Amino acid sequence: MATLVLTAVGSAIGGPIGGALGAVLGQTLDQNLLFKPAGREGPRIQDLTVQTSSYGSQIPRIYGRMRVAGTVIWATDIKETKQTESSGKGKPGSTTYAYSACFAVALSSRPIYSVGRIWADGKIFRGSAGDFKTPTGFQIHTGQEDQLADDLIEAAEADGASPAFRGLAVAVFEDMDLADYGNRIPSLTFEVIADDQDVIVADILADLSNDSISSDINRTLSGFAGAGPDRRAAILPLMRAMPMSFQDVGTGHHALHQLEEELAKTIFEEQHIAHQTDGQDLSRPEMQSRSEAQVPRQLALRYYDPDRDYQTSLQNAFRSGKSRMVKHLDFPAVLPAADARSLADTGLWAAYQNRVSASAHIVPVSNFAKPGSLVVLPNWPDTWRVRGWEFKGGAIELALSRFGGRLPDQENSADQGRAVQEPDALAGPTRAALVDLPFALESPEQISDSPRLFAVAAGETGWRNAQLYTVDDEGESSQWIAPVPSPALLGTCEDILAGASPLLVDEVSKLDIVLHNPEMNLHDASDAQLLAGQNLASIGAEIIQFGSALPLGNNRYRISRLLRGLGGTEIEIERHEADEDFILLESGSLVEIGSRFYSIFQPVSIAVVGRDDDEPVIASLAYSGRALKPWSPVHPSRSFGSTGDLTLGWTRRSRAGLLWLDGVDAPRAEDDERYRISIWLDEGSQLVAVEEVSAPQFEISAADVTQYISSGTISLTFEVSQIGRYGWSDPLIISVSLA
Repeated sequence: MATLVLTAVGSAIGGPIGGALGAVLGQTLDQNLLFKPAGREGPRIQDLTVQTSSYGSQIPRIYGRMRVAGTVIWATDIKETKQTESSGKGKPGSTTYAYSACFAVALSSRPIYSVGRIWADGKIFRGSAGDFKTPTGFQIHTGQEDQLADDLIEAAEADGASPAFRGLAVAVFEDMDLADYGNRIPSLTFEVIADDQDVIVADILADLSNDSISSDINRTLSGFAGAGPDRRAAILPLMRAMPMSFQDVGTGHHALHQLEEELAKTIFEEQHIAHQTDGQDLSRPEMQSRSEAQVPRQLALRYYDPDRDYQTSLQNAFRSGKSRMVKHLDFPAVLPAADARSLADTGLWAAYQNRVSASAHIVPVSNFAKPGSLVVLPNWPDTWRVRGWEFKGGAIELALSRFGGRLPDQENSADQGRAVQEPDALAGPTRAALVDLPFALESPEQISDSPRLFAVAAGETGWRNAQLYTVDDEGESSQWIAPVPSPALLGTCEDILAGASPLLVDEVSKLDIVLHNPEMNLHDASDAQLLAGQNLASIGAEIIQFGSALPLGNNRYRISRLLRGLGGTEIEIERHEADEDFILLESGSLVEIGSRFYSIFQPVSIAVVGRDDDEPVIASLAYSGRALKPWSPVHPSRSFGSTGDLTLGWTRRSRAGLLWLDGVDAPRAEDDERYRISIWLDEGSQLVAVEEVSAPQFEISAADVTQYISSGTISLTFEVSQIGRYGWSDPLIISVSLA
């Protein structure tokens, strides 16, 4: 049998390596035999999803829109940044380390338009709007032949060994923050946009063959990756997924879809059939058919689904019969589920039709049928496709396969399956607040010698983190403090929270909260959960807990069943205003600010910078340091003695007394026990005296009481504050009527 002279064509496609394509093409034009692999052939689906960084890695030619991992072609050592923070006088400081990396990833050996989304370890790293979820510098080189060397690579390679990578699309990352990825370079995949629209198979064949293969196959693909050790391997997946035949057109070859292209048929009459050659009788045309059991009953096509973020998908085609063979086909292309199912059905039908082959001898004629063409033989059913020919002593022997025509209509629908997609959302502007807690969340019983000032921040659904800075005298961000590693649950109060007793569960008050974004949720808490500290929140300056959270829709919740004035904040119950911040106090979302960054008991402002913030967001408080102040005394008592003297009493509280450890008294937590008593006339109209005592009791003699009454005083008001190591507590108010 003659071999088509395609080796020269193959050399034109890819040089000596490309010649292998021609040699294989020449042996047979039947697709099942043409590309029957002898081993590892063509790109696999996983080749495009696993990032590599080894010598000799293949860089595919990308068409349309594909998600590929790429090949790391340049990188610096991981950069370590050291940050030391002081914990106060006489205490050891803390040192933190941050890591970043600079590297370049080759994406396509064909120029591209741009890069869309980027995934890092499967999570969205760069959104469709071009926003990065993690801080990094980024530059894309599209692979044009006039592109210049990257500035970062050129600066790092001081000896000038920095190629421009012309003809190669390259993504360059500068100082990519590795904190979110275990301080290592994550596995990246890129949405490569090589063409601004779907690509036609005929155009892909022409490009991969250097215009040596033409075609009228107008089927479109959303994306395709041509990869492999040579051009033959790059074209191979197309020919496996779409049964093709080739015709020699003189200047190259023309690819035909075996089932979708109708060609003019060459009709042979009886006189065209050769019966003898060189005096020997020739056999009549004969037909051979492989066993049905040798033909696949199922074809499983793996591909990339654009509606599932380019995740690997599978479409199966089935036929009736007793065969148990299953043919698996990897197709490194992006296409809808319906198109993939159509390809699977077509491939299975072609395999079934091609099981029938035939041979015939014809006399030399001018309309000799070339390989790829269709013929009709006398007294034979069906139409036949010429697979090859051989000249034998005055006769031409044709190798034929049955042409089954178009695929019968299919009623099977294609199901793309459920997508497992990473949400792509913008970070939006940062919302930030400061919280001055009167205790440590993790250890409420701990006596603190430093304030407990915390920063919280959040944004829209895509917000992940931010950076904290001090604010200088001009109101500008200055010294870096710390990162905010995760969003807090923030909201705004729609109403003014009404007053209530801190001694009882507030079953009356209800407060509507608008949370900052739709991903935030509030939940109910049982009595046991409340006792364990769940649903602790800050509203203005008051610390509360809530047992009920009723969803109202549109990010709104109504909280009720409240515990009020916790942590010594009962004085704030009557100080609420409109539009106060609601902050759920969860230790994982609060970032403590060291006292060296601000002045205690003075106004404080902190700048917060998120990924999408054009300007720093300033969060402020009127003062800080509640954790250093004693809590106000409680349980006031007043009594007149038989001689007319007035005795006041109260119970001490402690900033280390959240846990009643001995069941007797709260720990003092101060250097000594002292109280400051301010005495006011007639509901605070005039301050008349300031006294100091060392016990929770104060007495006014009968003579002093008589003098107050004789001067027309109707009542006395006493403000009792505990004197602590760093300041005074909020006052306990004791009113006494003298009427």
